[in-house]
Amino acid sequence: MLKDVLVPFIVFFTMGWIAWVVFASIRRYQIAKLQAGLQTRLLEKIDSSQAVLAYAETEVGRQFLRSLAMEGAAQTTPYKNILSGVRTGIMLIVFGAALLALHSMAGDEAQANTFIGTLSIALGIGFELAAGATYFLSRSFGLLNQDSRA
Repeated sequence: MLKDVLVPFIVFFTMGWIAWVVFASIRRYQIAKLQAGLQTRLLEKIDSSQAVLAYAETEVGRQFLRSLAMEGAAQTTPYKNILSGVRTGIMLIVFGAALLALHSMAGDEAQANTFIGTLSIALGIGFELAAGATYFLSRSFGLLNQDSRA
């Protein structure tokens, strides 16, 4: 009985997740393409250092430079990646533990719970290990500075 409910739910969830990943990737690609085109047109119009300074003194120029600074800061600090890995790992471990607990309550009928629960716990531990490795490597490379936390 649980299998009849669990399998369609997992299939529906997986299809939704795949659609979300595809559409998010398309959106990021279009934004990057638009930004690259805008920056290319901007560079074509700037012909001297005085033009760059004049553009930087306008409100639009300041906003543009601030957005570039924010993008660069977000890409160079690994805090977001570390916290994302820890959060995902905790969620997967808890989900796997819940499925294993559900299996112990349902008995041998819920074999899928054991498989999915064990897989989820293994993935969660993998995310935790990856987050730990990212932390230690970032610290050894000198990327974790108190000043870079914004």
